Amino acid sequence: MHIGTARARAALCALIAGALVLAGCARGSDTTDPSVSPSPSRSASASSSGASPTPAYDLAQPGRARQVIDFLRSASGDRPVLRIEITAESANLTYLSEDEEAETIGYANGSIAHLDATIEYIDQAQFDPDDFAFDDVAALFETAARISGSDQDQDLQINEYDHGNVLMTVTTTPESSTVFFRSDGSVINKLNLTRAADIAEALADTVQDSPQILSVTIERDALTVRVRTSESTVEERTRRASLPTIVSTIKNSDKDPSFDPATINPEVIARLIAQTANRAGNASASDVTVRIGVDTGDTDPRMSFQTGSTEVVTDMNGTTLKK
Repeated sequence: MHIGTARARAALCALIAGALVLAGCARGSDTTDPSVSPSPSRSASASSSGASPTPAYDLAQPGRARQVIDFLRSASGDRPVLRIEITAESANLTYLSEDEEAETIGYANGSIAHLDATIEYIDQAQFDPDDFAFDDVAALFETAARISGSDQDQDLQINEYDHGNVLMTVTTTPESSTVFFRSDGSVINKLNLTRAADIAEALADTVQDSPQILSVTIERDALTVRVRTSESTVEERTRRASLPTIVSTIKNSDKDPSFDPATINPEVIARLIAQTANRAGNASASDVTVRIGVDTGDTDPRMSFQTGSTEVVTDMNGTTLKK
């Protein structure tokens, strides 16, 4: 790897030395590096207000954050990972200790040190950092700045969002809107659930790999998919317009019929939403509620589009069954 400045080379050498020392030391060792002191801030190095100087080893540059996180994993003893936090200047990795406690190890200013844990362990999801595309943090920061309108003190975090769903987020200080990313680095967009592409994205986020689903409901600001996960439980997966999918589990042993989600065509849904709104007169497309499912006694799913007293029911191809 080419390091372009003496400062960067020195920082990387210190990083490697710190990683090797810590990897061979027990967590509770009395031996400490006097040049390293834990910081009480949310990351290993607190950012000062206003503009900050370019760090000697800029973790936002391609490949560098991955390299540092790999060192931190090694220094942790390759323990299960609970949380990662990365800025241009520093990185923290929170892992599950052998005592089943959350412990944090961080890199800043060319050194690695154990820090006060940034979270408590309450059965959060564990994850493999290799499953997440943070090789180019600068690109993630650039995308997040374009969406949120701020690039001040950007902070990338990877941790559980909901029910085992681990996501990447970028926040800023002062706080602007949080930008969410999937594990592959794609943005979790803010959606308009009257548009075909946005309906397709919401369906992908909620249906996931389920071969059969019970129902789909589309409202102004949310799309919800119900999936049977056992004989006595149903998952409700809700993708809100501006937030990632959340999951709730409901006790339900009804024998409601299911159907193949591949029969859903977002283009047909978007067209029928617009047609239903036009038929209702002054209604907005976002006022139309869509319900998709198999009625009791039927074998094929149907779609219902309703706003006010106007209702249109169709088959999955969009052919009207009743008005």
